[in-house]
Amino acid sequence: MWAMRDKGRAEAKRDEHREVMDRFAQRVIDWRMTAVAIMFLESTKPLSFLGNQALIFFQPIVQSIFNFKSYDEVAEILEDRENIEYLLCKIEALEAERRDAERDGKRKKREEKLAAKRLKEGS
Repeated sequence: MWAMRDKGRAEAKRDEHREVMDRFAQRVIDWRMTAVAIMFLESTKPLSFLGNQALIFFQPIVQSIFNFKSYDEVAEILEDRENIEYLLCKIEALEAERRDAERDGKRKKREEKLAAKRLKEGS
């Protein structure tokens, strides 16, 4: 029975981590830092556990200067390489959506311009 509770907690924790990673991925897209973020995450993926340990080591110093609410969550996220892979996939998917929306917007603007030009020539 306790194993089932632990499994439920682990799933809840994973969902919380996904929310944090989704927010981070959206910020990367909003700041248009996709290429830099992907390059950084890919290059540091093998060292994710070491990054986790460094965050834990520097936690008292960092939190005495800054008040980060999700600092512990970030440290837990870095502990598992699968989380880094999820974050990479999420950034790539959001970037693809942004690119498609931008392309559609440009196409629509071009079509409106062409329609206005035809209307003007027809009058």
